Amino acid sequence: MICMCLGLVLAQSPGVELPEPPYPGWKATPQRAVTPAMIFDYMDGAGELYLAYGLVELFIREYEKPGEPKITCEAYRMPTSADAFGLFSQDRTGKDLDIGQGATYASGLLVAWQGDWFIRILAERETQEAKRVITELARQVVKLCGPPGQPPGALSWLPAAGLDRRSVHYFHTHTCLNYFYFLSTENVLNLSSKTDAVMGSYSGARGRSVALVMGYPTSAEAEAGWRRFRRAYLRGLKPKGDYSTARLENGRWTAGAAKGAKVHIVLESPTRQDCVRLIEALVTTASQDPGRGGRVRVPPTPGTDSKQPLRKAEQAQ
Repeated sequence: MICMCLGLVLAQSPGVELPEPPYPGWKATPQRAVTPAMIFDYMDGAGELYLAYGLVELFIREYEKPGEPKITCEAYRMPTSADAFGLFSQDRTGKDLDIGQGATYASGLLVAWQGDWFIRILAERETQEAKRVITELARQVVKLCGPPGQPPGALSWLPAAGLDRRSVHYFHTHTCLNYFYFLSTENVLNLSSKTDAVMGSYSGARGRSVALVMGYPTSAEAEAGWRRFRRAYLRGLKPKGDYSTARLENGRWTAGAAKGAKVHIVLESPTRQDCVRLIEALVTTASQDPGRGGRVRVPPTPGTDSKQPLRKAEQAQ
């Protein structure tokens, strides 16, 4: 009976293999798999961010060579390609690389995304040899991740003019928002796993503004989120006009509006003119997309299944 049960577990959880060491002299440790329930055993508070994007499972393998730093390769399987992009969007500082659907490298850390997968490869310290191994590992892992996925539709809610593309973040929850931009200890926008949100920075002659657009399941929920934000964040201020423009204590300007099932907010604008110009552009741009911006799953191409775990590296060559 025990053997039969074990066989059933193995059949339902097929093994996966991240690549073998790509260069001589390196050795790889046995691979580990981490479920969402185990994420805090693997990492501390950072686990909340991965859970907020709906982590399905995580595969880990470490690579070592005498005299070189240890390298950890992580492949995060996410519910959708939009969520994989969301994790990739958390930090895109560094040099862009032509790997997968997007990749950056800086100081021994490479992050990338492909389909439903987010990839993170980190060396304990940077060396030329470690950088070479990290880059080659990333190229091999990406080949295992199936076909390209669809970026979040919510990205189209941000006007292109003046947008710093590296500052763009896609997310769902209050936990993620505070990771990217601390707004409040309370969930003042009623964000949840059912909301889609995108934010980015805009450069102006006098400084930077932050734009935030959220899509809710219904217009009533969007209106409720906007009302709660006004009560909590604009408390004591006197917003004016259709976009509730107000000057904050630090001298910066904010504005916002609920339109349909979306809430649009501008934060930290250096001038009232910049603030009004950006909120008007946000409302106009986002109104051209009536949807929520959604977590779209691209159907797998014939012969593939994006829900299957990573295959062996040898099969992807």
